[in-house]
Amino acid sequence: MAAGYVDTNGVRLWYEELGRPDGAPVLLVMGGGASVVWWPPELIGGLVGAGYRVVQFDNRDIGLSTHVDWASAPYGIEDMAGDAIGVLDAVGIDAAHLVGVSVGGMVAQVTALQHPDRVRSLTLISTTPGPDPRLSPGDEAVFAGLDRPVQTDADIAELEVGFCRAVAGSRFAFDEQYYREIVAADLARGTNPAANAPSASSRIDQLARIQVPTLVVHGTEDLVYPYDHAEVLAKGIPKATLVRWEGVGHEQPPQLVPELTRLVIQHIDAAS
Repeated sequence: MAAGYVDTNGVRLWYEELGRPDGAPVLLVMGGGASVVWWPPELIGGLVGAGYRVVQFDNRDIGLSTHVDWASAPYGIEDMAGDAIGVLDAVGIDAAHLVGVSVGGMVAQVTALQHPDRVRSLTLISTTPGPDPRLSPGDEAVFAGLDRPVQTDADIAELEVGFCRAVAGSRFAFDEQYYREIVAADLARGTNPAANAPSASSRIDQLARIQVPTLVVHGTEDLVYPYDHAEVLAKGIPKATLVRWEGVGHEQPPQLVPELTRLVIQHIDAAS
């Protein structure tokens, strides 16, 4: 359909529209430090094929969007929720079905809490209602070395592939080539090695305010956000359904993308 830029909240964000202009709108919100190339093509193709109007965008600090100077302009999940609303405003969408992965799932939650009239449903993948001491801590070892200085794209690629390997679950053999290709595309698009994790506060005690149908998909071997994070999300949101992925880590394994696509389409269809 169209691609372009929107200036909102002091940043310029790249976005793209796909599918039918009159279809039910779906906004995809990717995780921290990851551009739109991390969305599985099969998922996007499935949504488009189902007749939806799909909007994806590069979060601030990544890809073709503004790379922020963290020292002078730190930001939080609330700012990123404002970015999501800015994208919806730019393309003339009053309310959308939000699909968020990891940090993108946190952004989706805050968007639903701060702008409930703009959200039709939520799909929350490998994410958390935290940070919160009531939740199991993630394994800090998986982040080892990510903050070390890098000199070349090859250095960044090794760090990113190594992180993907560290957070993968045991259910499937790690497909290194699959991730190397995504990382290469991400680097070509514009990775920001100086990007920082956005600040966030706990949403556990606010989850009951989210009144839209919500699908929670989470792996039992997620080392970033352990499985109880998903259980708390599903328990706290009144209209939530939890899908448990046995032996899966902080990932969307290519072997499960067909299942994920089916789950998301069924969920949005039921909520539309």
